[in-house]
Amino acid sequence: MGMASAYTASPAGQWARRPRQTLKRTVVVSGRGYWSGQENRVELRPAGVNAGIVFVRDDLGGVRVPATVACRVEASSRTNLQAGVAMVEMVEHLLSSLAGLGVDCCEVGLTAAELPGLDGSAAAYVEAIDQAGIASLDQPINPLIVTEPISIGEPDSPARIEAMPPTIPGLSVSYDLEYPGQPIPPQQFGMAITPQRYRSELAAARTFLPEEDARRLQASGRGLTVSTSDLLVFGPTGPIGNTLHWPDECARHKALDVVGDLVLAGRPIWADVRASRSGHRLNAALVAAVLAADRTEPILPSAGGLVQPEGGSNG
Repeated sequence: MGMASAYTASPAGQWARRPRQTLKRTVVVSGRGYWSGQENRVELRPAGVNAGIVFVRDDLGGVRVPATVACRVEASSRTNLQAGVAMVEMVEHLLSSLAGLGVDCCEVGLTAAELPGLDGSAAAYVEAIDQAGIASLDQPINPLIVTEPISIGEPDSPARIEAMPPTIPGLSVSYDLEYPGQPIPPQQFGMAITPQRYRSELAAARTFLPEEDARRLQASGRGLTVSTSDLLVFGPTGPIGNTLHWPDECARHKALDVVGDLVLAGRPIWADVRASRSGHRLNAALVAAVLAADRTEPILPSAGGLVQPEGGSNG
């Protein structure tokens, strides 16, 4: 793994911070998990100012699993969390939607371990959050502001992710995608993460995989309830039984995943993040490096100096 640089004072630290936000009311999203095929009723609930994002296994008597990198466990092609006996699986799309719309504090009630796969994107979660509306908690966020480059990679692999000092007051993400020998064409996508742009340019980007991987998964007994209409399965000539929302939809989805995995820092990360063939494990390693390098002092609640995020409130 690469080494993380220490933090220093930065003009970025002088940018006005928006207030922490939660939902105005509870909303529900239901569906089957891709891997397990099990139905799950997901309740997105308002939470207090210091709650952060926490999953609650209602089916296990209310066991709580915080969305933090300390709770992350290794899993193939997804982000899973565990606290004690309670597992929460494939959380990245929901976490991405919350971060993309500026929701810092939310309790997520579940009736099963794996979150619904839906159409492989974050669109249904975004729609639910917009239905609930977003409320200010009247206390500023305390972002992790990157002031020195942090780069994470793997030996003998082109996969890499890095965080640079932010050029905007917030997060921007770019992703370079290239899978030699596979039917998914090379592509690149990048954008500043604001609520309005997240809704229109990222939320609907769907999960994808090559046909051979899909067949191998189903042969092992996983994903048996999933069809080519539920996500993007690439054959030799492109998606099978489906149509791309954008020519670069795969790169957009990988950027969506990065936004979700960065939530595991427990605080918003302000940085220009650049990723190349990075997956969930490298994304989490970047989170750990950013946390290890943090030298910022917590900010105190203040009546002034707050800014409302672009498009961040509804209702």
